[in-house]
Amino acid sequence: MSGYGSVRAVRSVIIDTLKAEGRNPDAYNIAGIIRDAFTPRSEGGYSAALDAEVWRAAVDKHRRPFGIGDMVRVVVTTKSGTTEHHYGKIYQFRKANGGIYRGRPVKPHSAYVELDHHTSGWLGPLSEVTPALDDFEIIRSMSQINSDAPPPDRYYKCRRCAWHSYKGARVMVVHKVSGQRVRLCEGCFNDDELARLGHDVMYYGRHGQQTITELTENPELITGPVSDSYYEKSDGEIYRGWADCFPWLVPAEAAALYAKWKENLSAAVTA
Repeated sequence: MSGYGSVRAVRSVIIDTLKAEGRNPDAYNIAGIIRDAFTPRSEGGYSAALDAEVWRAAVDKHRRPFGIGDMVRVVVTTKSGTTEHHYGKIYQFRKANGGIYRGRPVKPHSAYVELDHHTSGWLGPLSEVTPALDDFEIIRSMSQINSDAPPPDRYYKCRRCAWHSYKGARVMVVHKVSGQRVRLCEGCFNDDELARLGHDVMYYGRHGQQTITELTENPELITGPVSDSYYEKSDGEIYRGWADCFPWLVPAEAAALYAKWKENLSAAVTA
């Protein structure tokens, strides 16, 4: 950001920047951001020359409390004792005793979240609720979105409407933990897409639970020998193939052993 402007102009700059970062401007105290991140001019208006760290601190400080309808992430414990990240929208705020507030609470204690892909909702302290946007990186740089686009087009189409449209992707959503991503046009990009991608990652973990358990109990399985048969893979090869597809799910000890295994293999090949 650079240049100078009136309060109205600076507000417009802030709103445009928040949108470009994939944030909802309604969730922020714009006046507070102006006060903390912009320099008043003696002749009136504000300087719009921002330091990146100052901007980030102001945005983090002035994000408003959760609102009804916000897409959030909560932790759900399954019957087997494992934990999963589920996404849904805040439906209602509750008091510490479970009662319902009259009017809009300033500092609500709990939230009832209507969960996608779940038969019931989630009720818990607001301190255990995470904004869905915190789990994702929103990228709008066309060079990054299309960096590995396949021929012949050399650009990605929107994942949601590609079957009936040739719209190019203008937004790439990346799940920070797994690296899983989806490319969308502006019309298809919304909070529901964050939840959909997050739940895709959740299902990968759910379907791989047996493998995760096996590698947790016996991490050395991932360094098993290579098969002598061209037609059949050994158990070690199957575990390593799974780890290559879902690296974020590999238990820590098994991941360390696999990394060492690959180092030894590379050393043997170059020797």
